[in-house]
Amino acid sequence: MTPVSSIREAGSPAAGEGHPSMRQWARWIAHIDQAMQDRAVPASRVVVLVPYAQLMDAGRKAWAASHPSGFAPRFESSRNWAASLRPFLPGPGDLSMDMARDSLMAAALIERVAPARADAALRAIMVGRLVEAARQLAPLAAALPPEERLAWAEPLRASLAPAASSLYWEGLFATLALTWVSASAYATDVLWAPMAQPGVHADLLVVLQGFQEDPLAMALAARWGEQSLVLSLGEMDDGASGVPGLHACGDAEDEAQRAAACVIAQVNHGHVPVALVANDRLLTRRVSAMLHRVGVSVRDETGWKLSTTHAAAQLMSVLRAVDARASMDDVLDLLKQAKAWPEAQVQQLEQLAREAGVSRWKAALQHERLAAVIPEGLPAWLEGLQVGRPLTMWLGDLAAALKACGLWTSFESDPAGQQLVQTLRLGEGAAMELAGVTQAVEGSTRGGARLSLSAFTAWVRDVLEGASFMPRSAGDAAVVVLPMAQLLGRPFAATVVPGCDETHLSPSPEPPGDWTTAQRELLGLSSREALAQASASAWRATLALPHLDLLWRTQERGEAVLPSAWVQALPVQPGVDPRDLRPLTPATQPRPTPSASDVLPESLSASAYQDLRDCPYRFFALRQLRLVEAAELEAEPDQRDMGNWLHAVLRAFHEQRGDARPGRDVDQAWLDRLADETATAMGLNAGEGGAGFLPYQAVWPALREGYLDWLAGFEATDDRPGPRFVQAEAERVANAGPWKLYGKLDRIDAQHSPEGPIPFVIDYKTESRSKTHDRVKEPLEDTQLAFYAALLPDDNLRAAYLSITDKRGDGGKDGPTWLVEQPDVLMAREHLQAGLAHDMARVAAGQPMPALGEGRVCDFCAARGLCRKDFWTPA
Repeated sequence: MTPVSSIREAGSPAAGEGHPSMRQWARWIAHIDQAMQDRAVPASRVVVLVPYAQLMDAGRKAWAASHPSGFAPRFESSRNWAASLRPFLPGPGDLSMDMARDSLMAAALIERVAPARADAALRAIMVGRLVEAARQLAPLAAALPPEERLAWAEPLRASLAPAASSLYWEGLFATLALTWVSASAYATDVLWAPMAQPGVHADLLVVLQGFQEDPLAMALAARWGEQSLVLSLGEMDDGASGVPGLHACGDAEDEAQRAAACVIAQVNHGHVPVALVANDRLLTRRVSAMLHRVGVSVRDETGWKLSTTHAAAQLMSVLRAVDARASMDDVLDLLKQAKAWPEAQVQQLEQLAREAGVSRWKAALQHERLAAVIPEGLPAWLEGLQVGRPLTMWLGDLAAALKACGLWTSFESDPAGQQLVQTLRLGEGAAMELAGVTQAVEGSTRGGARLSLSAFTAWVRDVLEGASFMPRSAGDAAVVVLPMAQLLGRPFAATVVPGCDETHLSPSPEPPGDWTTAQRELLGLSSREALAQASASAWRATLALPHLDLLWRTQERGEAVLPSAWVQALPVQPGVDPRDLRPLTPATQPRPTPSASDVLPESLSASAYQDLRDCPYRFFALRQLRLVEAAELEAEPDQRDMGNWLHAVLRAFHEQRGDARPGRDVDQAWLDRLADETATAMGLNAGEGGAGFLPYQAVWPALREGYLDWLAGFEATDDRPGPRFVQAEAERVANAGPWKLYGKLDRIDAQHSPEGPIPFVIDYKTESRSKTHDRVKEPLEDTQLAFYAALLPDDNLRAAYLSITDKRGDGGKDGPTWLVEQPDVLMAREHLQAGLAHDMARVAAGQPMPALGEGRVCDFCAARGLCRKDFWTPA
């Protein structure tokens, strides 16, 4: 990305008199001067009402430029003017635009008309929709004198009643929102009071109207009558100041990088401040991050949801961790962010949890090894926030918990954390404000109804979602992030508008809320046509600005994206990509051929030697360097878990059964009981993981019956005694030359023979039957059974795979459980012992261990990222 070379002093007068905004201000000021002369009103007795607060400073500067001496009018927004006349404190039932208060009032209103008719999740959605509907109606109610609002709402409430029963809830939300806003007081109500009437503090009210009419401003202008003047902000120059640069980008990341480069190029040319239009909030945040990285100061006037800040993520990690159903990941996430517990102890707890496969916190408390390393006091701290309590008690206890775990200190040093504490009323005594709201809406002094942890968490989430965080900026910034509609009247030296695609810049924007067209017309809400006209006016005004760059993406996640219809109507004038292109020569990536004669394993397992035979580099990485993948805590049960479970069930079954032959019914009952007990012990059918294990439990009856059918034939004693179970999970150690071998055999039986009992090694397989048959086709290629045979000193033995599936074998010839024996296992054992000694001698001598990169071995190899097979240079 182009670095910032020489940034001109932010706030310097880059925009002169020729700027469209300055010319427009000159016309507005001329109208104001004429109105002052016609009415003989001095400037000190004039109030100029602007549509948004950021325009107040621009108006003062424009007036000072045209009237260097003398008094100036008061440039005010409606809220700022009202606050200067009288501070406002909302009543308990008022719509306050504060989600912490409004959600309580909305929940109380819903409870009155629909008590206990929905679950907690649905009621949370209903509360959010009611607050949203009320906020959309609030500007209409605030535009009426307080004494006229109830009369205004009464006929509308009757008209909004649904005619069909299927629209009951829609009508309920509409009438509740209308009732709420008509009974509320607003911060701007003082503008209807005697102290704000003509002749008290001002004799002339000038309303500068934006692209959309402000109901309150127009109502005040009507009230002031002849002592008011309405000027349209939308009357801009039709001609553009220059030809905009059009930038078609590849995808969202390319668009963000190019937008940041356009901003930096304008700054380097001294065109400051630069306006960055926030059509796409996600994209704009990405651009802002890039600008911060290269040292460009940015002031964001749009803000973003408080819930997306780091402080909010830390707070939600606490509420997730204290849940009785918390996962191990939830608790570890909290422990890593909080500073109250030793980092080394937290790392040890995570390592043991991954090794043991413990995914639920409750299971960790009952696990012997994990319980020994759990930080002292942590279980009691977590359990202390699990019991329901009134909202005010929740806030006090949550603040105490944050202080105890060390997160409170980080909140105090973080602007977002400070706003979070203020928004949620976590400060000392701040919760009493919400207690007053609760008492008023519930008619009780008991502190409010008890909220469960899940209900309190939902309330916190809604409050954080409804609050907007605007980071502070010291002094003037080189870049200002703002909506397109707020470009008017502000003399930015350059403008960059990303997100000019058909999705984020539609000529016909969707009206907010769930109101129908008839309801919008009845209530006086902006229609789709009015919104489209306002958007078109904002677009025309934007095109008149100098040094303008328009950007859009041509594809999104593989789908083609068109530019906005407004962009398509412009003359084709491709902008120059300001990014510097650097030629990069790709470096060759040969196959790795390491050697590590000084890092030899102390002993070899069957799987380790199989790695050496499959790929020497895999043996080097996984066995010599001992690099292993960290186990997932929240992984769903898979085929591997199925195999481990089945192995454990059969081991317990045969150890309990021994040489007994209790009969089919008893064997079936034992297997069913052991299957459930083993699944519970392994944590497969408990908590949220149980759903993932259901497919394997569904095939269990078929597996059980197939195994018992095979076992009955295997143990048949018509002609001679059948094999006798000896041991399961048998650990054995042997030597092959100087190398030590070790392994754990699934099962060893004793086979009757004229020379006496001989070992019968059986290895369980739950893979496809064809794959199991392929293992024994080439005896010298089958490492596992030959290796297991090498662990036994007997001169004569048998070895086989026991294939266990829920269906018959290929072609229907084999049963669901089938013994696949390796007849040449003794010959394979001899060759394996000799080959293993030869191969390990070469490794010890320092022979290269190349990555082969062939066959299915590479598809799921844990060392693939190390050998970088996907980047090898072709020979």
